[in-house]
Amino acid sequence: MELDLLDSACLALDQWAGRLGVPVDPPPGLVALADRHAARIRVAIGAVTPVNLAAYADGVADAAGARGWVPGPVVDWRVASWASVHLLAVCLMARGVC
Repeated sequence: MELDLLDSACLALDQWAGRLGVPVDPPPGLVALADRHAARIRVAIGAVTPVNLAAYADGVADAAGARGWVPGPVVDWRVASWASVHLLAVCLMARGVC
């Protein structure tokens, strides 16, 4: 079965969530932190769609990776890197569109 573009984007976003260990039910403080990032993301991508979110996530990961960031499960979100928290926000936003 062939995946369409939206399915592929949602799959990519789900893989980011798994790679980072995004909690199924994040605590309110973490949601508040992600919401601050989400505001910037909305401005950057315009329409909040799976395709835009997936492309943005890849761009953030590429830029952060060029600076030494390595994606992996976050053990303690209170001390997570900016890139990890920013991608957390992308993943939480994706829950509303995927």
